[in-house]
Amino acid sequence: AAKWCIIGRYVEGRYPIFGKEYLKWWMVSQLQEFLGAGVLENNLSLYYRLLGAKIASGVKISKDTRLSEFDLLHIGSDVALDNATVRPFAMDSRGCFTLRKIQIGDNSCVCAKSVIAGGATLPEGTCVGPLSSSHELCDARPENRMHCRPLRALPPLWLKVLCGWPILLLQRTLTLSPVLLLMVHMASTEWYVGSFTSIQDGVEYIATPERMGYLFGFIILHRTVCPCLALAYAILVKRCIIGAFRPTP
Repeated sequence: AAKWCIIGRYVEGRYPIFGKEYLKWWMVSQLQEFLGAGVLENNLSLYYRLLGAKIASGVKISKDTRLSEFDLLHIGSDVALDNATVRPFAMDSRGCFTLRKIQIGDNSCVCAKSVIAGGATLPEGTCVGPLSSSHELCDARPENRMHCRPLRALPPLWLKVLCGWPILLLQRTLTLSPVLLLMVHMASTEWYVGSFTSIQDGVEYIATPERMGYLFGFIILHRTVCPCLALAYAILVKRCIIGAFRPTP
């Protein structure tokens, strides 16, 4: 609703930086970044349609795909977007910014970390590979489709329950183990003697030097030790389950 109230519909054109249209664009962009899709997180096609995008049926959009300036987007049927950026906005060397339409044809796919810039038109069946852009359509080929994750079949539920979820649960537990151990030590040590009979007692507890030391300890462990444990666990799982990658024939 904020988008429709602030800017209405995005219109193609060139606009001055720090002008009225730029201010509206910036406010809507910040609100979108802050609020997200909310309850429509699992139905992004409907979310972007409500914001003004023209999206046909059968479109698959990953949660990490970034779309903007929605009224200028025309996405055909059975399109797949995988962690891509589709953005009609662009800066101009003359101190302006431009908004240009983007059209993506039916049965096209855009792979991870690729960018579709304003003014681009992807013909039907275009398959943009990973780490590419709409300026490199000469490199788009059908075999890129195999790298588009939304088009892959999801693993069966039994495999998630028996293998995937236990591995992720163990990884999360191991990663947070330093913080949990420090929390246990904090709970078992009589470092604070007092009662909680008033608001002042609560403030004194929060400001206790020993508690502040534990607080900084939690932050340091979470920012330094925990990521190292997560990386070590990922390497161990990769070596034990996957092994060494080998080139395909």
